[in-house]
Amino acid sequence: MNLGLTVFVSYLIYSTRFQLIANKCYFSANKCYFSANKCYFSANKCYFSTNKCYLRTNKPKYEFKDEFEKDNKSGQDNYGKDNNSKNDNNSKNEHKFGNENKYKYSENKNKSKLDNRWKEILGRAGPNKHAHVIAIEQINSGKTVTAEIINEILAYCNIKITKQELKYLINTTSFNLTNLNKNIITKEILKDKLGSPYSKQRIPGIYIFTHISTGRKYVGSSAHLAFRLNGYINLSHIEIGLLIPLLKKEGLKNFSLQVFPFYHNYIKGSEIVLEQYYLLDSGFTLNTVRVANNPSGSTSKSLYMYNRDMTILYFSSTKQIDFIRKLNVHHTTFTKHLEKGTFYLGKYLFSRLPVLTAKVKDMSDLDLALMLEQDRVKFNKNKPLNSLSKSVRLTDVNNRENTIVLSSLGKCVEYLHNKGLSASQVTLVKQINLGKSYKGYLCEYVK
Repeated sequence: MNLGLTVFVSYLIYSTRFQLIANKCYFSANKCYFSANKCYFSANKCYFSTNKCYLRTNKPKYEFKDEFEKDNKSGQDNYGKDNNSKNDNNSKNEHKFGNENKYKYSENKNKSKLDNRWKEILGRAGPNKHAHVIAIEQINSGKTVTAEIINEILAYCNIKITKQELKYLINTTSFNLTNLNKNIITKEILKDKLGSPYSKQRIPGIYIFTHISTGRKYVGSSAHLAFRLNGYINLSHIEIGLLIPLLKKEGLKNFSLQVFPFYHNYIKGSEIVLEQYYLLDSGFTLNTVRVANNPSGSTSKSLYMYNRDMTILYFSSTKQIDFIRKLNVHHTTFTKHLEKGTFYLGKYLFSRLPVLTAKVKDMSDLDLALMLEQDRVKFNKNKPLNSLSKSVRLTDVNNRENTIVLSSLGKCVEYLHNKGLSASQVTLVKQINLGKSYKGYLCEYVK
């Protein structure tokens, strides 16, 4: 045993210049010092204390727990390696054992430097305050729900609402159903108000179930109310949460239903905003999650799209489908670049890592989608494209703000079909060439 220890210590002395002095250990090769469970890396000026990691270059960066941060200027991980050898000698004189307090930056100071846009993206009021915490605090406070609070909570899914828009949604006309046990009549009313559950014409909105004897409530939202409510009436939904087991136990006769359909007053994400508004009411005790459209809660992992060196953040979402639908990135392509860490179109990096020093680019989803289409044209300039495979911009002529970019005419036809409109690629090509709208939509090639 003693022989083995002697050999091990000898190895450390000659291979890594390891020195033991008064229970302190220094790795001079990597400039790493261990003292009282604290570790300081002078090469990157990085030190650990009670599971907190602080990164310093010339200025302090932000605090993270249990993970390293990338150096945004180099785009490489720095685990104790100095990228600038010229500063190597100078750093030796900077790090003394008695200067531990010099590198301890308070959490409040780091919070104050955190860009407000990042706080919204992370769904937090600060580095450690999640959207679910904000929602519970709002409920417990009993204060009036404002557009600002809703925006703070729903920032994780890039939804924003103004005070006027929120007021408009709250005043949405609703209809009530009280005899839910009369299955046939209930279905006829829902069909008359919302259309067939299997129709391509979809009406979004929210719904509120109330337990008649106790007054307990549940609010939900759907982009296709007819289909969702049909599942409740048939009791065919999976038994999860509190509402569905109670529905199956006590029957539909013990519940009333209020429906808020959006026929003409639909704003992007309206159903999620209005659902969130009611989720912040303490009376909705049959809801187990208090953040709309976020069943995974605070454990959900965001995805980010940066430039190559991760100094600019273009887009973020907790859902991969948003990159596919909003930015027209093919799911296979997205997954490949995300997992391999390669650059999309040679310019963009998909990542799960929030880099808080990155500047948040202020661009609408439409502008970003158009920018990516232009980059695709340049990147794929050697690939032949026919008129059917070109990207198109589809604009609602009655609401110019309702504009989307689709990757091909085929996707455009599919989109119109989902709206309950007949369309074909031949018809759309003809309308594009004439510069005319079709079924209330103007279709144009993205140049």
